[in-house]
Amino acid sequence: MNGPGRRALLLFDTTHAAMEAEEHIITGGFWCDVVPRPPQVSDSLCGLAIEVYAGELTEIEALLTSEGIVTESYQGGA
Repeated sequence: MNGPGRRALLLFDTTHAAMEAEEHIITGGFWCDVVPRPPQVSDSLCGLAIEVYAGELTEIEALLTSEGIVTESYQGGA
């Protein structure tokens, strides 16, 4: 796993999906932090985002996909 460095955000359609994703990310051994959705991101998405290390983004997205959790990544200013 990659350590601290550049970060990325994961965006979700619902708060439930964000909270479920947080649980899977932590259980998978990755660092994450629940943060507010950036204001420049569409209001149609959940108001929460999950911050992760950018170097782990591909692995985390694969983990969430395998659990049936739909997410969108965002790296603009994370």
